[in-house]
Amino acid sequence: MQKWKDHPPREDAIDVVLRASPAFLQKHGPLLAKALPPVIGFGIFLLYFYRNNFYPSFDLFQFSSLLLAAACIGFAIAGGIIITMMLPGAAIFHWFLNTEKVKEELLYALPYSDEARSKTVWLLVVLAYFGPFCAAGLGITTALVIAPGLFLITCLIWPALVALGFGIALQIRFDLPRWSFFNYGYTSYIAQMFLVLLLSIVLRSSLPIVQNLDTFWHYPILWAIPLVIAFMMAICSMAHFAGWSAALHFGIFFGFFVAAYSGVLTTIPEKTVKGLGLGAYEAEIIMLDPAFCDRDLSELGIAEDCTLRNVHVVWSFGDAILLRPSLDQPRHVRIPTEFVRSIVQSADRG
Repeated sequence: MQKWKDHPPREDAIDVVLRASPAFLQKHGPLLAKALPPVIGFGIFLLYFYRNNFYPSFDLFQFSSLLLAAACIGFAIAGGIIITMMLPGAAIFHWFLNTEKVKEELLYALPYSDEARSKTVWLLVVLAYFGPFCAAGLGITTALVIAPGLFLITCLIWPALVALGFGIALQIRFDLPRWSFFNYGYTSYIAQMFLVLLLSIVLRSSLPIVQNLDTFWHYPILWAIPLVIAFMMAICSMAHFAGWSAALHFGIFFGFFVAAYSGVLTTIPEKTVKGLGLGAYEAEIIMLDPAFCDRDLSELGIAEDCTLRNVHVVWSFGDAILLRPSLDQPRHVRIPTEFVRSIVQSADRG
């Protein structure tokens, strides 16, 4: 039996994924490009049908364009989070750290011993990535808690001050060329705008959940959110040192985590159906054919003038339109499409 010390060391799991994924995509990429969009589109529709306890009276696979459109909208929503997670690190790395003059000074500043070199690299990561992201996120969250009316102006001004402050610290610590702090300042400001966007999405979706918790947990959770986002964004930023492939892998992993936590991922079916205009929207007025109202339909919420007002349209494609008189009511009203004369949607579709 072979001893443990004689076993060859196994590769790190991250290195295995980074090495194997390009070969896998090159081999199976064309098949995935053909099969994934319709499958994902069908899955989005199926999840929406399941959540609303109904199924359409037609074969969804016959409408391949709907499946592809649904997949495109789903990819755009999830992809937006992933791109927002990746771009801050890309901006700082390619527009500042990897420029000729700055890169030379940074390499010159690295000590020879491995231990000291490691500490210097981590200091660079803190000053260039985690520190600014963390300070910007905490400042914006504080403004939201203490002075909500100043939230917008804080989002515009505070990241600029943070960027200039850390730019000066970088220039002094690593003896960078003159005006390097200004170059880092505008680059980091752009990067932090993506952080502000992502943080706003997460806070907007988290506040209703946090408010339902015990008061003791309100502030710890609110201030933990920017710290976690700053940490994940810093890791994605560090991955750019290994190339775009590594940054993409980390961006996808953390992007899906943020999308799932913020509710963006779970609301994709509703947003997709609403974006396609097939349902999941509010209608101010639905006018029906008088032939449908030749009997008392007040129990269904249909008025004497044969109209429905302020109802939620669950589905409006196919041979019947499915309505929900109120979001807090589980019942549905199914009306044949031939009896629907017009639908007036609410102006606010957000």
